[in-house]
Amino acid sequence: MGFFWISDYQKAIDNSLNTCRIVGDYKMKIIAIIPARGGSKGVSRKNIRLMAGYPLIHYTIKCALAVSSINRTIVTTDDEEIAKISRQLGAETPFIRPAELACDETPDYPVVRHCLDFLSVEENYHPDAVVFLRPTMPMRTSDEIQGSIQILSDDASLDCVRTARPVPYPPFWMKVIKKDGTLVNFLDTPYNLSRRQDLPEIMMCDGYVDISRVSAINKYEAVVGGRIHALYRETGPIVDIDTQDDWNYCEYLMRKSNEF
Repeated sequence: MGFFWISDYQKAIDNSLNTCRIVGDYKMKIIAIIPARGGSKGVSRKNIRLMAGYPLIHYTIKCALAVSSINRTIVTTDDEEIAKISRQLGAETPFIRPAELACDETPDYPVVRHCLDFLSVEENYHPDAVVFLRPTMPMRTSDEIQGSIQILSDDASLDCVRTARPVPYPPFWMKVIKKDGTLVNFLDTPYNLSRRQDLPEIMMCDGYVDISRVSAINKYEAVVGGRIHALYRETGPIVDIDTQDDWNYCEYLMRKSNEF
């Protein structure tokens, strides 16, 4: 796969990595963690495949680097080529992720845990919060990241902020098909027969931005947990690239939009 140098997106790594940046009235050290393994199955090498003229991971790195509240942007990968391209785009790759943490079934928490442990042991670096950004969801904005950081920094009682949007269809009306072919309610609630306007507002976390305090990650042994606040995203499609059809759809939207 070919790659070209994009001078506009070169970023010098901050020499004072332990300098905190002030957001609102709360001082936090914040890192972005971008997971990008090399062994993607649905779309081969998708993290560095060219999407609308740029490596897919470019969009997520560029977005993180544009947020002044983020002290460090770190790509965790098991792949040397992805690491090289990520560095050229301005991210840090302080380690190569172990192969056992880059399997199809590897959940998010061990990946984040490995990164935090490496920074603690090897650099004596201890961030206060982690912004977790999936490169397969490139259609986010730096304003959404900054908005999530602002919500977390303004309320010390929060553990996490997640981007969320209304569900397209009420889960109260969904059914489960039994073995005999009959339908039963998916959820047994008083809302099963309610009109749409009488239903509570139901949100889904779309995965575009997740930010958590490291204290919460340690406590719950999860990337998200505890008291979670939503950053409301009402418009725009949800794009998570897992198949070639997802890729084609995302590329169509990218070429159509001037925002990314």
